Amino acid sequence: MRRQQGFTLLELLVAMAVFAIMSVVAYQGLRSVLQVNEVSREHAQVLADLQVSLSVLERDLSQLVDIRVRDEFGDRLPPLRLVPGSDDYPLLELVRAGAGGTERLRRTAWRLTERGLERDLWPGVDIADADSRRMQPFAELVGEEEKLGVDSGFHFIVRGASGLERVDSWPQADQDPQSSQLPLAVEVVLELPRLGQIRRLIAVSQ
Repeated sequence: MRRQQGFTLLELLVAMAVFAIMSVVAYQGLRSVLQVNEVSREHAQVLADLQVSLSVLERDLSQLVDIRVRDEFGDRLPPLRLVPGSDDYPLLELVRAGAGGTERLRRTAWRLTERGLERDLWPGVDIADADSRRMQPFAELVGEEEKLGVDSGFHFIVRGASGLERVDSWPQADQDPQSSQLPLAVEVVLELPRLGQIRRLIAVSQ
């Protein structure tokens, strides 16, 4: 009689072990690809949100109007200033045109928080009622457990005696209160935990 041929138990065990190793390697590779794809999508979303926010800020600065207004106490305010906001976050305030509706001018402010950018809007130019402010969150640029870096902030580019200078406040302390001088540009610096430092230079309407 012809001897019957087949696989031995040892050969089956070896084949199963090789198959298991190949499956683990393939799974690890697939998981790495999925993780990279998820991180790439998160970064792309952050960059898209940032681009929209900076585009709106650039539009506001391009529509800046050199007109002095009043706050809720009746004090005169410059058309552009950088002031401490709530919780010591910098607040960039300006008067812009093209507000739409019944108001041709509107007071607007941009606040840099520990998580991203916010925009404040008032119904008109003079701030008669502080509670009339409407907050408009624009972009959360960091994760739930993250914060913007300490170097994030607004800066101003001005023309000084020695050329272009970078200053951190406006109006400057030695500036004539009646002066209509405006900075040449606003520099926005955002230090993102996963993307590093991003700088954007935005020209100011003169």
